[in-house]
Amino acid sequence: MTMPWILRFAIGAFFVFVIGALMIAWAFVATGWETLSRFAWGCFTAGVGLIISALLAMLSAVINKPWRRFSLLLMTASVLLLLALLIFAKFG
Repeated sequence: MTMPWILRFAIGAFFVFVIGALMIAWAFVATGWETLSRFAWGCFTAGVGLIISALLAMLSAVINKPWRRFSLLLMTASVLLLLALLIFAKFG
């Protein structure tokens, strides 16, 4: 059985989070005023990726019964990482 397209988009959105996390890491390595903009754009990109990933995984869990367990696992990971990102951004 092939993976549904909506679940593939959810995994793709999860990789958007990875790009945002790399932008945050790059902000910690850089110096100067551009560090703030890189940190802000990284948090924004990572947050959007996680929100879209969670929504698409939730929709996939409702629609595609054979892929429900994997969809719920991806949604749980996205929500937990979003909470961690919010706590990190508050203290960062």
